[in-house]
Amino acid sequence: MKLKLGLLAAAGTLAALFTGCLVVSVYPYYNEKDLVFETGLVGSWSKTDGQSERWKFEKQDTNTYQLTVTNSSGTNVMQAHLFKLRGQLFIDLYAPDASTDVQPPPIPSHLLLRVQSLSPSLKLTVLDFAWLRDLLLKNPKALRHEIIKTNDKPEDRPIALTADTAELQAFLAQHLDTKEAWSDPFELKRD
Repeated sequence: MKLKLGLLAAAGTLAALFTGCLVVSVYPYYNEKDLVFETGLVGSWSKTDGQSERWKFEKQDTNTYQLTVTNSSGTNVMQAHLFKLRGQLFIDLYAPDASTDVQPPPIPSHLLLRVQSLSPSLKLTVLDFAWLRDLLLKNPKALRHEIIKTNDKPEDRPIALTADTAELQAFLAQHLDTKEAWSDPFELKRD
């Protein structure tokens, strides 16, 4: 299932990047102590698969980037926080000023990107929706969550993680080496 524009303001533009649903969290995936700043992330990046999509990371403050994603559907601006967990880099995306002109207003949420490389290209991946869905159906206590009731087929219903940051990090640490837990990477090249 593809996430529709307007369903999640922070991730609408990003939805086209992925073949499946996006996994979102109510809580951030990082604590302040986990944040790092890499100047190599700052700048403009473009998709390598020929799509006209541009990502621009700008320094917002000490450990926060402003990410602007532009494609043929429009422009989304969000905060990006780069953090390390067990030596692995991740990016937590969050739109603090999500549109309130949609009623009911969307619940602000966090989207996780795993950084596979920063140079020479930026390679990113997300938690694999189908893997997580299957895991949570078999073991609902593996991670606190809600499966959002929609008109979609049950296997396509969005998952909202409701676990707190500590639980999210413990879950990620447990599955860092679980190959099936991560989608195929997508790549951005520096403009």
